[in-house]
Amino acid sequence: MALDDVTRNGRTVSVLSLGKQEIGYIESEGDKFAAYLAGNTTANRFKNIDDAVNFLISEYHLHHS
Repeated sequence: MALDDVTRNGRTVSVLSLGKQEIGYIESEGDKFAAYLAGNTTANRFKNIDDAVNFLISEYHLHHS
């Protein structure tokens, strides 16, 4: 898995991907982090980026196992 910073719509987001498949992305919102699963427009908010990454990974494994 890789976490890369990219610019989308003029904002820098961290994209979590496995190979060429995007799992989701994380956007900073002040002192919180919003995690979006790929293809989803609803955010899940976390206090730190590690929790946001762990959420995306666990959701990926839950739906792709």
